[in-house]
Amino acid sequence: MDRSAVAKVGAVASAGVCALFGGVVLAQYIFTKKKRAARKTKIIDMMPQFEKSTVHIRNPEYVEEIICSLIKGGASKLQIITDFDRTLSRFSNNGQRCPTCHNIIDNCKLVTDDCKKQLLKLKEKYYPIEIDPHLPMEEKFHFMVEWYFKSHTLLVEQRLQKDKLPEVVRESEVCLRDGYEQFFDRLHQHDVPVFIFSAGLGDVLEEIIRQAGVYHPNIKVVSNFMDFDE
Repeated sequence: MDRSAVAKVGAVASAGVCALFGGVVLAQYIFTKKKRAARKTKIIDMMPQFEKSTVHIRNPEYVEEIICSLIKGGASKLQIITDFDRTLSRFSNNGQRCPTCHNIIDNCKLVTDDCKKQLLKLKEKYYPIEIDPHLPMEEKFHFMVEWYFKSHTLLVEQRLQKDKLPEVVRESEVCLRDGYEQFFDRLHQHDVPVFIFSAGLGDVLEEIIRQAGVYHPNIKVVSNFMDFDE
């Protein structure tokens, strides 16, 4: 594994993500609601997704302008760039917090209790740094890379087997967001490129969408992939 490349991918993916919400809304609207664009009613007023109490828009006119521009460009000029953990996958389900790709491995039965304790200690040390709103990104970077290599060194010592990953994913509590099938299938139908950039584990990520039946040829995953021995 190219550590410098992995560190850069992790930093970029952690620094900024493209929300699934916007992608689902645009894909659904572009492919099923095009005819409404001719009406004078604002597009964002016609989309129930924007009416949710959890959605706040600071500048509705600007959002309207962006959506109209994307619709006008059509599917041939559209591409989706998105994060995965808690963007494509859910943050919680039935009141329970869903795992990230790393969490799935960290908490699986293939990892020893001692390793789990060490991973938890690392999280307790570095996670507060990651979410500290007062710490500049430049200062966080060193700590995040340090956390990454320490935790992955522990996982390498567990001698995980690649052929066990499908079982590990099936036994986890991970789940994709509502509407994911329509989202992925419509984009595949119209040959819209989907780039998933993730600081998580690419092997686990791919297995999740593969088991969900939506790992289509138009999807490209850029992430941290494990290097297994033969």
